[in-house]
Amino acid sequence: MVPDKADEPAGKDIPQDPVDRLAQERFGIAHLAPLQRFVIANILEAEEPDREEPDREDCTMRQIVLFPTGFGKSVCFQLPALMLKGLTVVLYPLLALMNDQKRRLEESGLSCVLFRGELSQDEWERQRQALASGSARIVIANPEILASQKLRALLSRFPISHLVIDEAHCIAEWGETFRPAYRAVGEIADLLAPRIVSAFTATAGPAIIDSIAQHLFQGNPFRLVNSEADRPNLRYMVVHALSPARALRQLLTVCPKPAIVFERSRPGTRYIAEQLRNAGFPETRFYHAGLSRAERNALEAWFQSSNDGVLASTNAYGMGVDKKNIRTVIHTGLPDSAEAYIQEAGRGGRDGKPALAIFIHDLGNPLDSEKPESPTTTPLAIRRERFAPYPLIEGCRREFLLKQMGEEATPACGTCDNCALPGASSTLSDMLKRSEGFSEALSFFSANRRRLQIEQCIKYLGPAGRGLCPRGGVLAHWTEIERKELVQALLKLGIISTIRKGPWKNAIDVHIP
Repeated sequence: MVPDKADEPAGKDIPQDPVDRLAQERFGIAHLAPLQRFVIANILEAEEPDREEPDREDCTMRQIVLFPTGFGKSVCFQLPALMLKGLTVVLYPLLALMNDQKRRLEESGLSCVLFRGELSQDEWERQRQALASGSARIVIANPEILASQKLRALLSRFPISHLVIDEAHCIAEWGETFRPAYRAVGEIADLLAPRIVSAFTATAGPAIIDSIAQHLFQGNPFRLVNSEADRPNLRYMVVHALSPARALRQLLTVCPKPAIVFERSRPGTRYIAEQLRNAGFPETRFYHAGLSRAERNALEAWFQSSNDGVLASTNAYGMGVDKKNIRTVIHTGLPDSAEAYIQEAGRGGRDGKPALAIFIHDLGNPLDSEKPESPTTTPLAIRRERFAPYPLIEGCRREFLLKQMGEEATPACGTCDNCALPGASSTLSDMLKRSEGFSEALSFFSANRRRLQIEQCIKYLGPAGRGLCPRGGVLAHWTEIERKELVQALLKLGIISTIRKGPWKNAIDVHIP
């Protein structure tokens, strides 16, 4: 007698989904998000010998995955690596990110090998043996080392199921300039012949997607898995400052930590760290790609465990170390594109809790001062020009960023500074009035018109000016560097000027706006 189905134990003869089982057992993830499952299914499907959709076969061999920072894109290729027959080769742009991913894989009990340029012969041999024995299923590398004949010859001995390019926006942003190896990844993919190629990134507008597709997939069809770039827990703000150093110090006094300060130059990161330590922030370090491997590893470990640290960094840290509790991200210079800014600002609040994304707008360095004399039409230059107005917009900053990404957004997020204080003007006059120290400095220069020279002004704005001149000491709580930045900014803006001749030669005059 066949038992009635109602009498059968619930779930009998229904095996557990191996994807769910691996997610829980190896990664501690109780439930994968629907889009994560979709990406994983694409990867596993590509290795299936009998596919029932021949008209989509080419498409299933390639995919671009757009997930916001913190969404969990890494598990989308790490988990399938345990199920695929061949190797999973993962390319990262930075050694810091390569090391971080290796650490996370090993913490999950997953064996991998990492190839970098300075491997000794003994290290290389150990990596080769791990691949030959089958103990390592994941290969970590960067585009430059993958392009080497030595590594390609080694990998050619093994079947490769999946080639992954993480932070794939670098194909467009860096391949156009100083990382030409990114432009050759598509050709290398053809030589390695993986069953599927996946490009993962947190931020990519239509132009970036087109560039990835052109250079990686060489015009072949691909699947696009897109999630929103919006991060509702990030509050976008712009601080207009006559002294960026002062603005940074004040922000770090009141903003929650840990914090990252993104600076465009390597020397700038060291300078910022030194100034902040002198200003009473002892838990401040600097980080950039020019440091030795040991130095970078030590800094990454320090910041990973810190709850009150401040890291001044170039974008070498911007893509990858998985620190979830960063509460404040500050930019001292404008990134080259909305994609770059969203990517770097997205380091904050990866735990889903509120975080601040703040840009310090240096009023003494107009945003158009670095524009080339002749127009340029390179993709990177176009993205830079489209993003340049960001600090000066009067509408919702989140809406502006999402439109740059080709996404629709509700016109007023209610959380950015412009939405919180509607009606604020971005005219120079209004930005000056809102900037700290402007009214005090203007009163000082008006009271001492044509009496003092530049160095005297910088000195007497501080505590040394008390009792020596009218309005002396109005910025006594500012450091000398901060007062100097303010004076230089006012000179550049024409608010004050140096008299060149006559009885008041070399004295400072004021031009009230």
